[in-house]
Amino acid sequence: MYNIREVYPVPISEAGLVKARQIFARHQGLLRTSEAIRLGVHPRTLYALRNSGEIEPVSRGFFRPSGRPALTNPDLVAVALRIPRAVICLISALAHHGLTTEVPHTVDVALPGHAQIPKLDAIPLRVFWYSEAFLQRWRPIRLD
Repeated sequence: MYNIREVYPVPISEAGLVKARQIFARHQGLLRTSEAIRLGVHPRTLYALRNSGEIEPVSRGFFRPSGRPALTNPDLVAVALRIPRAVICLISALAHHGLTTEVPHTVDVALPGHAQIPKLDAIPLRVFWYSEAFLQRWRPIRLD
């Protein structure tokens, strides 16, 4: 197999790279691929930054600059990004807050009763369904 980009290299403009770096800086360094494209970053520019090592994938479709400190709980970050309606619960929540010595083998999430089981790459999930009213009580409060 061969990579078509090695055979026919596609030039990436320096202005596009600068614009992409500025957009990442404005969004606190974490950006979804679709959001970057919506803001005017060409997909080739985004992948050129990834291939050069300037940005790294956090989860499928999410990128962050490579120079940042390592994520302490990458599985929880991926779940929070990919399933915004989910609430981390049970053993996963206890382990995150340092309230148990048990090491969770799955990420426990609570979802509304009508939600489908989400699919994530290489992250084992254990899903629990609760009523919407119950979940609203446990949503984190935003302080901004």
